[in-house]
Amino acid sequence: MLCEGLNNVSKWLSLLGLPGVGMVIFYMFRTLAKTIGEIKILQSAQKAQMRSQLLAQYDKYMAQGYIEPIYLDDWINQYDAYHKLVGANAVLDARREDLIHLPNHKVS
Repeated sequence: MLCEGLNNVSKWLSLLGLPGVGMVIFYMFRTLAKTIGEIKILQSAQKAQMRSQLLAQYDKYMAQGYIEPIYLDDWINQYDAYHKLVGANAVLDARREDLIHLPNHKVS
């Protein structure tokens, strides 16, 4: 089975010749470079979305004056994922500490 596959590849390469193989390799690298560029754009957009969401949730919980444990866990999980993508972020690090010290229920 493997020999048959290699045989087919060999036949295609001999049909294409050296210039053809070079063109195929060039096309593959060009496509790969384009894909990598698109992935970087998506990664950047994801970082911006995550930061925006974390800040909006922070504002909500600070305004209400408390955060239930389940929502704190969710916020911290999102923060950890963002932190892995971006690295240290002093703004969100400080907000994380603020949320950790909020009461976990509404104070009457």
